[in-house]
Amino acid sequence: MSETSHQDRPDASPKFVIPVRYVSGGAVVQTTSSSLTKELIHVRSVRPPRAGLVIDLQLYFPSFGDVVRSTALIVETTADPGCGFWAELAGDKRSRDRIAVLLTKHLDMRDRGCPRFHTHLRARILREGRKAEGYITNISRSGAFVKVESLLPPASIVDLDMTIPGAPGRETAVGCVVHVAERRGLGVQFVGGSDEFRSRLDEYVAGLAG
Repeated sequence: MSETSHQDRPDASPKFVIPVRYVSGGAVVQTTSSSLTKELIHVRSVRPPRAGLVIDLQLYFPSFGDVVRSTALIVETTADPGCGFWAELAGDKRSRDRIAVLLTKHLDMRDRGCPRFHTHLRARILREGRKAEGYITNISRSGAFVKVESLLPPASIVDLDMTIPGAPGRETAVGCVVHVAERRGLGVQFVGGSDEFRSRLDEYVAGLAG
């Protein structure tokens, strides 16, 4: 199947960015979506599984505790600037109904993803052997805005190294640059991380949410 950008698909709407977990080839990937309907999801992935595979997904909706598990059939991989894959949600009726209810609730509230919170965390962006020091000025469960002088083009894949308060050491996640603000910094969407990263990030953001 030929690769295509999800922006070209008529069913790409609505945009909905939430954390997603899947396992492929024995490796756990904590990433995010870019679009979701009750039948179809686009998942960001630097190394997407091949079309035709059936995988297990966990969808983390914006409200803490709203986690839905579903099986999914990968129907298409996508290239830059929206690297990842489209998958048909093929879980049981209970999981499909829960996804539909949660999705409707958030879209009715004009909520397109996870809320962001102001913060000030030291961070480092690494790409192709180069690094740039900066600060995360706002963060959510799906991404962060990094104040940094050295800007990168949209769709750049980077390693985002950060210090999360309370964590035993520095955390590193794979990110995709989805927004560039001249003279300010970069909006980065998380597209790769471990279960430990997800747990520590969620705990920190929950504390910011109060």
